[in-house]
Amino acid sequence: MNLKKYYPVLPAVFFVVFLAVMALLLLFSPVREYSENEKRYLAGRPEVSVSGILEGETQEQLEKFTADQVPGRDFFVGVNAYWNLLTGRNGAQDIYHCDEGYLINAPKALDEKIFTDNLTRFDQFAAQLGVPANLIMVPSTGYLMEEVLPAFHGEYDDDLLYEKAGQLLQHIGLVDVRSALKEGVQTGQVCYRTDHHLTSYGNYLLYRTYQISQGNPYLSRDAYEVASYDGFYGTTWSGSGYWFTKPDQVEVWDSGVQATVTLTDGGAAPIVSDSLFFPSHLEEMDKYPVFLDGNHSLSTIQNPNAEGGTLLVIRDSYAHCFSTFLAANYKTIYLVDLRYYRDNLSQFVTEHPVDKVLYLYGVDNLVSDTNSAWLK
Repeated sequence: MNLKKYYPVLPAVFFVVFLAVMALLLLFSPVREYSENEKRYLAGRPEVSVSGILEGETQEQLEKFTADQVPGRDFFVGVNAYWNLLTGRNGAQDIYHCDEGYLINAPKALDEKIFTDNLTRFDQFAAQLGVPANLIMVPSTGYLMEEVLPAFHGEYDDDLLYEKAGQLLQHIGLVDVRSALKEGVQTGQVCYRTDHHLTSYGNYLLYRTYQISQGNPYLSRDAYEVASYDGFYGTTWSGSGYWFTKPDQVEVWDSGVQATVTLTDGGAAPIVSDSLFFPSHLEEMDKYPVFLDGNHSLSTIQNPNAEGGTLLVIRDSYAHCFSTFLAANYKTIYLVDLRYYRDNLSQFVTEHPVDKVLYLYGVDNLVSDTNSAWLK
């Protein structure tokens, strides 16, 4: 029997067999609800209906289900990421594979309308409240860590955004943290390697810069007991596919402040804690929620021993770690996350008067997030 005549069709046969095996595995494998690597919920089985088929909804759901539930998804995502890296397409990816083990988000497209709308709403709300207000724009990791970026990369617009903010704001003081963080890069790790947030050291620099800008005291660096925890894989790592990247360390800087933390979400019963830190999250891959338990619509920190008054922080997730430093200096801190907070904030301030307002956002969110529309 001459097998050579079958050689030309063998690749096609193997491919058909591969597709058949993958289809069977997709059909009979358990449906995964959550991807630990990607830190997101996966698409479930589509709901099949005549109307759904006619309107294309079923086909769309099937496409998402197939992409999310394909057997060996994490393996194929990793293969694709490293293949792009090996074939010279690093600079064209959404997440750059950088020197010193850094994974850094490529710059977001500058949407001037969203940025202008956000700062205009912030400014108008500050004028309405009539109390001193400031804005901290946390620079992007790519801007701060320019020396580790790949040779070909997009341009980061942080300096331009600071310039525009200075032109737009009439009732808010802009706290420029760029030089403090840039200088900090030379003396310690300011940015995580696998996450887009600042490290605890970076947040200490942020805290110190803010307090100096307000003419207020701040705790010295040696006032903290620092504990380090290995095995932190952040959200940048989760979206990259670079599964062999070494994890970060998370440092918890504890000044011994005896604070009460109250976490509120909609109509759910409040969660009350006697600590700024939630150590159960240290057992997870993403350890960043160790600070204030992660995202909540309203977080309240009370420290009756502090000398400062009441501070309202309108913020995104960059404020989680930052606020654990502020807790030493303010009797009450209200942290409002407009991604989840849907009550009337003006009414809240009427019922809970504040002495100052601080807006704290990462620059990437200021050019993409539209939830400031809920500010009223």
